Amino acid sequence: MKNLSYIALFLFSFIIIGCNNDDNETVTPNNPSYDFEITKVKDETSGLTLKLMASKENLSEGVNNVAFEIEGTSTLTTGGTWQIVPKMTMMMNEMTHKHSTPIRGFEEATESFSGKGQILFVMPTIEMGAWDIEVQYILEETALATWTMPLTVEPVPFLAEDPAYKTVINLPLADSDNKIIMGYNFIDNGNNPAMGSNNYEILAFKRIPSMGHGHLETYVPYTDLTFGVTPHMPSMDHGSPNNVDPVASTDGVYTGVVNFSMLGDWQLKLNVVDNNTVILDEEGVSFYLEF
Repeated sequence: MKNLSYIALFLFSFIIIGCNNDDNETVTPNNPSYDFEITKVKDETSGLTLKLMASKENLSEGVNNVAFEIEGTSTLTTGGTWQIVPKMTMMMNEMTHKHSTPIRGFEEATESFSGKGQILFVMPTIEMGAWDIEVQYILEETALATWTMPLTVEPVPFLAEDPAYKTVINLPLADSDNKIIMGYNFIDNGNNPAMGSNNYEILAFKRIPSMGHGHLETYVPYTDLTFGVTPHMPSMDHGSPNNVDPVASTDGVYTGVVNFSMLGDWQLKLNVVDNNTVILDEEGVSFYLEF
């Protein structure tokens, strides 16, 4: 069944290539539009309803481009700050366990808009674990409004069944209890991969364990990494030309170009180095996608 699926993907790619022989066609830039309303919740104290907007129809495991905005024309008092905390509540061994997930951005906020940002969900919603996100608008250490939004985070299923293929990479760091968390995001084409040249970014965070019961772990941007990325199509056993390795564009964000010369299944094999320490090489886990 898996082989038939790959054959179908290959034939579809061949048809597309037949219509366009330029494998390195430049993708037309298309900034995230945040047009999709994922959910909304009313804060009974302030009477304000907050909407979670996203660039795609559903939230999913990996990097999500999102923003929060107050519904209608009402606003909060000027001068406050937004606090955004995603949390998963899990049942493990008949005990409740909570953990968070990395976020970044949300920098150009107003009294009615959180600013645009990204949430890197480290795992999807599962039977024993549910996501929610708490958003507060805080002025002088007082929360003027609090919204708690239950969320459904979809998994990213693969036709391939290789445990090395990942949407989110989560690896322990040597000589510490910390971990590196990485996800990818396509910058153009509605944040979707496309055949040809794709601008993309890798988000990298260092996960620092919780300080104890009742505290969530901490995520900080992982800076000063060096990336080497090799695209590889497993079903056809070939790569692609004209790729640009990601380099740092801002704290913990590395931007590059990947050329998908045909539709189908693609690995992004990674060499990740922190100064002289190899964190990941091409023989380890890799980003993987099918489109």
